[in-house]
Amino acid sequence: MRFMNIPPFEPGIEILDFEFLIRTRLSQAIGLRQEQAIPLVGYMAWPNDAETRAARVPALQGWFEGSKPIRAGLRQVQTDWVRAADVFNIHLDLTEGGHQRRRGGPSIGKAIEIAAGSIRARGARSANLWRAWKEYKDVAHLVTAATIISAEARLTAKAKPFGDFGLKADHLHPFTIAMMMPDFVISLALSFQEYGLSNTPQSRELPMLDPETLWRIHSDMNVVAVPPPVRKINSKGIALLNERRAGNRGRAKSSKTTPVSR
Repeated sequence: MRFMNIPPFEPGIEILDFEFLIRTRLSQAIGLRQEQAIPLVGYMAWPNDAETRAARVPALQGWFEGSKPIRAGLRQVQTDWVRAADVFNIHLDLTEGGHQRRRGGPSIGKAIEIAAGSIRARGARSANLWRAWKEYKDVAHLVTAATIISAEARLTAKAKPFGDFGLKADHLHPFTIAMMMPDFVISLALSFQEYGLSNTPQSRELPMLDPETLWRIHSDMNVVAVPPPVRKINSKGIALLNERRAGNRGRAKSSKTTPVSR
């Protein structure tokens, strides 16, 4: 069992008005919680590489000091974050929608098949989705939270820009959100963590997220969990599910990547 080593926030953080928090925090373009943000992003970006995490701390600190452009390596990291987040979010949607109960219930394989068949983003193929999930499944609760907040922040900024000193909509990547709003990311990730550890696929003994390798959030972080948004599986996703047959693992079967479903 692994817990992230992140200092707790000041007591009493409870996020009640999402839009107000997003607009207030991102209108200043000033990171207020660097002590938590830097290690949080380290775990998210390099979950199983402690040496690289430690080496990148100065670069992450430099981001707060004006080095705003994201390094080329983090662009690919963020792309994989979004892919892993799509898989996690679709898994939750399948569960909440009661889909596939007669066929073993939701699984990572089914979520990847829906994502690969319905996401238009370049590179959203089964092999890439499996690779991203395998790489970031131990921080899937965190990257999913950051990705969801990022999407909401962009919508908020497009509806009404954050002002002359605020961040622009096209700068609101998941990395930026985790750096600027680590408390919000962790509060939402707490709910995803609970879901991932309590959801055990049929015919399996372990839950969706591996209890031994998941980077857990300490219970004394002084934040209150907020519920994740639940979406409906669209008609294309339903069609993909209906076409799926027992034992069919989709296009990931022909990939060189070995799928590991939790």
